[in-house]
Amino acid sequence: MKFQDLDINSNIKRALDDMGIDTPTKIQSRAIPKLLDGGRTHVLAQAKTGTGKTLAFSIPITNQISPKQKTVQAVVLVPTRELCKQVYSVVTKLNKYRKLKTVEVYGGVSIDRQRKEIRNGAQIVIATPGRLMDLYRRKAISFRDVRFVVLDEADRMLDMGFLPDIKYILFDAMKGVSPRLLLFSATMLKQITKIARQFSNGERLVELNVSKDDITVASCKQYYYKIREAGQKYASFVTLLKMEQPKSSIIFVNTRRWGDKLKKRLIQEKGLNMRFSSLHGDKTQNQRERVLSEFRKENIDCLIATNVAARGLDIPHVTHIFNFDIPREGPEIYVHRIGRTSRMENEGKAISLVTDDQMKMIREIEKFMQKPIQRLYFSENQQITIQAKSKKSSNYGESKKKSSNYSGSKRKSSNYSGSRKKSSNYGGSKKKSSNYGGSKKKSPIAVPASD
Repeated sequence: MKFQDLDINSNIKRALDDMGIDTPTKIQSRAIPKLLDGGRTHVLAQAKTGTGKTLAFSIPITNQISPKQKTVQAVVLVPTRELCKQVYSVVTKLNKYRKLKTVEVYGGVSIDRQRKEIRNGAQIVIATPGRLMDLYRRKAISFRDVRFVVLDEADRMLDMGFLPDIKYILFDAMKGVSPRLLLFSATMLKQITKIARQFSNGERLVELNVSKDDITVASCKQYYYKIREAGQKYASFVTLLKMEQPKSSIIFVNTRRWGDKLKKRLIQEKGLNMRFSSLHGDKTQNQRERVLSEFRKENIDCLIATNVAARGLDIPHVTHIFNFDIPREGPEIYVHRIGRTSRMENEGKAISLVTDDQMKMIREIEKFMQKPIQRLYFSENQQITIQAKSKKSSNYGESKKKSSNYSGSKRKSSNYSGSRKKSSNYGGSKKKSSNYGGSKKKSPIAVPASD
């Protein structure tokens, strides 16, 4: 099936041609026909990251709302400012010839400007929940003509504590309006399903699942590199960067402070010849937009980021994901992190750095994904090779030993920096060996493993 074969407005087809898109992805081919019927069908869709969910809901919305009616007819709720801007960009390109007024709404910028744009005839509003509620309570937006409401990355919104806001918007602010619900999520939590069924209120609810058997991107090759102690992590990581020579990568860390510190160290590191920048919640909106713009233009080789970049960033040229820190929040965040590569079926690689006390986390990730992550390790001949999984470990952590649940261990070292030894601060030891690999003992030279 091609987009040209669908019964959609010719101006939408023309815009898709301009975007170089002619064939629907799996989630698009399943969701779009369900939403073009003009009826009361609600859609609850589960699809892994990078599969084209934005077009899956924006094409039928754009096709069915009226350009002549200068009121808000569709609301798209997203968890972050970055995703808000990304969805806005896609919808704007899709509306190039349809000429629907689209407004992006998020915190950190002037609410007066957003209020003015809505008042001037906004037809599609893409918003974070908090700012949308603020506008509604100020009576700056009306939902009386809303025909579609979308929850994009619904699981992430729940993770970020937006459940009360979402319930208020759906069941209080939109009470009596009865728009169609389009709910898209990479993972389907019970609370999400409950919201969809409650909102549909007996009307037809279609559940689509195109990622049940493979929640991670199949074309992303996953590895982990086990190191003995946290103090050796930085030197090992520099070695890996020299080996991999990533064209475009995201390096994930768990804290803003360490992200900035790591960026400073890597910039000063001799022999890397890479351009680094960082992205986290302490940066202003303008700073974040500037960094992402430079990364998209490939003026930055390595973006060091917290989980603010784990969702919603759609940058096709990312070749590598490095988990300098394993995510504390659990396996689902790991899945979203590595989903920043292998976008739209491109190939990519994800490498995680793991200390002994973090191996339980790797086992939990494997169990969650129902697939092993191959281990990289320094062998005696100073080459990185792949160690085959033993029979004992093939059950993805289903041993009798109680799982750590990512934070349940009583050992302080599991928090990546809780050890009393100064060397646990990623190279902050007075010993030269933990600082940039400055020991007299020569650091092993990494050689690529065969894929």
